[in-house]
This record gives sequence, C-alpha cells and structure tokens, in this order.
Amino acid sequence: MGAGVLGVAAGVAWGFVFPINKALWTSSYVLFTAGAGALCLGAFYWVMEVRASTRWATPFVVYGMNAIAVFVASGLLARILGLIHVGPDGTPLRAWLYQVPFASWAGPLNGSLLFALSYVVFWLAVMWLLYLRRIFIKI
Repeated sequence: MGAGVLGVAAGVAWGFVFPINKALWTSSYVLFTAGAGALCLGAFYWVMEVRASTRWATPFVVYGMNAIAVFVASGLLARILGLIHVGPDGTPLRAWLYQVPFASWAGPLNGSLLFALSYVVFWLAVMWLLYLRRIFIKI
C-alpha cells in the first residue's frame, strides 16, 4: 500500500515540473498511474483475499476466463458494425446504433456512455453463456 501512495505522490509532485501527459507517456504520468494501479491492486487484494468478499467480482471472473476472446470478438464486431451501412444516406450501422437508440433521447454525452455500457453488457452476456457452458478459449 505504501508503494502505491508513494507512486501517486511522486507522480503528482513530479507533475509540477514535468506535466502529467497520457499521450506522451511522461515519467510523471507513469509514476502516477503505476501508483494508482498498486493502490487498486492492494485494495482488491484486501477485499477479496483478506475479507473473503468475492461474490461481487463474478462479472470480472466471467470476462477474465475468456479475456482474449472478448477482446478479439468485440473488436471484430465494432469493425463489422462500421462496415455495414443502413438507411438512404448510407450511415454506418455503428453510428446508427449510437444515434437512434441512445443519443436521440439521452444526448451526445450520455448517449455515448449508454452505448458503451450496453456494448460491455452485451459482451458480458455472451461471455456468461460461454462461462456457463464451461467453454474457455485459450491460446
């Protein structure tokens, strides 16, 4: 836990001299995110191993059992949705799925969030079916 706090503090302090910039992967960004990652790892270890509270983590286990499969499949589906065009103006299906069911009533910002969350939930459902059937794709 101490290393995580030290990493975050060092990243913030170094950020005053060398700004935290994700796009450039500055050393201050790396220190900050490594410290934050160590803090998250420590917190999850404490909750799951020390406190033995794991039931809430089942969706993460389901994703983790087929992590590469969901990574590849979701990327392929995203590309396919971009290649399929619908309507008279030839709108990509991915843009139509964002615009009509989500952005039309929730606005562009919340619509984008809802579209992304629904995509994650869709793949969780697919991975859950594989998990229940004990199908684990390994390389």
